[in-house]
Amino acid sequence: MYGEKEWYFFTPRDRKYPNGSRPNRAAGRGYWKATGADKPIGQPKTVGIKKALVFYAGKAPKGEKTNWIMHEYRLADVDRSARKKNSLRVRSVISAIRRDSFDI
Repeated sequence: MYGEKEWYFFTPRDRKYPNGSRPNRAAGRGYWKATGADKPIGQPKTVGIKKALVFYAGKAPKGEKTNWIMHEYRLADVDRSARKKNSLRVRSVISAIRRDSFDI
């Protein structure tokens, strides 16, 4: 336990389009919307990026803003060429996560 209202988890990012880089942020009965600017992590060399996301209930663009906030962390300057080699394994992990996820 990290705190009464804090949870931490790791998951591969799903893409909205198969050949694109845009992330899919749809989630159950709503969606996560990015807010603010990306914040670099690490000084003097940036090792990662932090992005703030807010959950909106309903369908975009008319969703209702909630008080749920998520911070997305990702590594900076990562070689993504190995991604295709592991795509079947990643898909099976995503499927398992979706089966075990809960509704909001």
